[in-house]
Amino acid sequence: MLDTTQLRQLIFKILNSELSGQDMNVYIRHCTAFATAYLFSRKSAGNLSAEYLEAGETRLQQLAMDSIAELFARDEQGSFYKLKHYYEPLLGAIRANPDEALFMTRRLVIAHTKQSMARLFQGNDPSGYRIYRNLSLVHKRDPNINSCKYGAETYLFLWDQPGEAVFPDDLNPSQPEIEWEAALLLHDQTHRGLDTLPAIVHGFLSELNQDPDVRHFICRKVLYKVLKESMGLITIPMEESHFIEDGGHPGSFEITQTDQKVYTDRIKIFLRQNIQQRFVAKSKLEKGAAEAYTGILDLYFEDLLMDGFAGKLPDYLARSAFRDMQPELWKVHRGRLEYLIKIGRTQLQSMYEHDFPNQPEVPIEDS
Repeated sequence: MLDTTQLRQLIFKILNSELSGQDMNVYIRHCTAFATAYLFSRKSAGNLSAEYLEAGETRLQQLAMDSIAELFARDEQGSFYKLKHYYEPLLGAIRANPDEALFMTRRLVIAHTKQSMARLFQGNDPSGYRIYRNLSLVHKRDPNINSCKYGAETYLFLWDQPGEAVFPDDLNPSQPEIEWEAALLLHDQTHRGLDTLPAIVHGFLSELNQDPDVRHFICRKVLYKVLKESMGLITIPMEESHFIEDGGHPGSFEITQTDQKVYTDRIKIFLRQNIQQRFVAKSKLEKGAAEAYTGILDLYFEDLLMDGFAGKLPDYLARSAFRDMQPELWKVHRGRLEYLIKIGRTQLQSMYEHDFPNQPEVPIEDS
């Protein structure tokens, strides 16, 4: 891999239309490495299209190159106009700090790789794509529908009672998850007469809450399969896309590494306050455990802000004071940490929307 100074020099050559063929090959290899690493992270999480979940390194590298190929388009003068359009507003920050070259290039590549994966899914399965994307956004359209990351999965549940739900403690967790056939039957009973996905999901989860013999939450992947099974040919109203369009607005990427340091510090303060108020002050957590919480969360949000995605909690557990903890005890702490991550991500997005009200969303991976 290039060091940051070498990458910065390549960016200067791109902006000055001085890039040689050899230089361009080096730059493309550098970008492909970022995209490939991202795809491997999505593969390990089970979040690639089914046809790529078993793909080896060579196939993923080819997919990575295809995902970012449009970045290297040239105009009639031979300039890499998309790269110039992206880097020009960032030139001051890159000149001042070579690390910005690495950070902003990685951000560009990952954003376009995400966009390409969305297009691939949309092209291979248009109806499935509509259902999946709207299901990913449904908790933003209905305030009573909640989305919670727990372990390696994302779960949905309905909570219309006063106060916040503690996941999974408040949701009948001792019972098994609803079986596939029962979920299909429940959906068939609840979706008639409803024409938007939030209303359909709300109705399903509301009925799920009435059954004392099952958990009152469902894995998003399972609910997607239920909806796809019965609604795969139905057109569902869609919201505006959260993916970056071709020739994306440069404002999508104008947050510098210095800005990210500010956001990192602010989210750390927010999470420490919540750990103190919700757990330490109520004698639910000792000082040593609270420090382990902050260590795990610091690593998680540093990765999230730098790359737009973070690893799974077990990845951070191995690097924390909890690494030798018994599995049963870890389950208790994991639930709390998942909750803190959820409110931290929500707070982070609110910070961005407040500071940059006219810009697109920060491209942070949601699942």
